[in-house]
Amino acid sequence: MSERTAERTRETDAEADTAEESPGIGRLDGFSTTTETESESAGGSYFSLRALLFALVAVGGGAVAGSLVPLLPFTALLGIPAGAFVYGLVARERRYAETALAGGVTAGLLSVTSFLSQFVVRGIAGGQLGMGRLFAVAAAVGLVLALLGHYFGRDLRDGLTRDLS
Repeated sequence: MSERTAERTRETDAEADTAEESPGIGRLDGFSTTTETESESAGGSYFSLRALLFALVAVGGGAVAGSLVPLLPFTALLGIPAGAFVYGLVARERRYAETALAGGVTAGLLSVTSFLSQFVVRGIAGGQLGMGRLFAVAAAVGLVLALLGHYFGRDLRDGLTRDLS
């Protein structure tokens, strides 16, 4: 019995030594051996174009899925937090800036394309000013919806991946 305990102690000491020798590689128990400043200097950043692309796909996919619901208004806007929720659930890192930008752009484009025919009928000169305001208001709403969806997705991910002991 004491042999097993000594063997397990040697294995965990060897794993800890290996993790300390190689910064940037996290240990298997979920704790990282690097600090945030080390990971930022190693190439991490606050904004990623790749993450923005994934956020645009997720939020846009949610908006498209929401727009497939017939006869209910604003279902495309309700798809924005759903897509952001899924993105927050599957993303390894917190990407609030990318998700907010994706939600704002998606909601702004949805509103402008929805009312584009009305702006064309009213006239190009008068429609440009109203179109800008519509885009800004819809982008603000989409930004907030995307942030809320991403936050709740991250919260659920944290709850699912947290150790129970």
